[in-house]
Amino acid sequence: MEKLMTRNDVFRQDFIEALMKFSNGQISKEDAEKIALRRLRLTDFSDDSPLAHKGVRWLAKRIVRSMNLIQEVIY
Repeated sequence: MEKLMTRNDVFRQDFIEALMKFSNGQISKEDAEKIALRRLRLTDFSDDSPLAHKGVRWLAKRIVRSMNLIQEVIY
């Protein structure tokens, strides 16, 4: 039987994929999973949180930019 993904699972998976994409492959899937564990552990995904409105891709862009892996993110 297949496990249903929770809302947090979906956010976490999107975050991991965004980290890898916005780093142009400089962040491996393993490293992205480690970053996700640290960064999303205490993250509020409720409807009233700023992250719920800006999204996990916004957070991923900020993290990748802060790591100096990219200068500018193109949408």
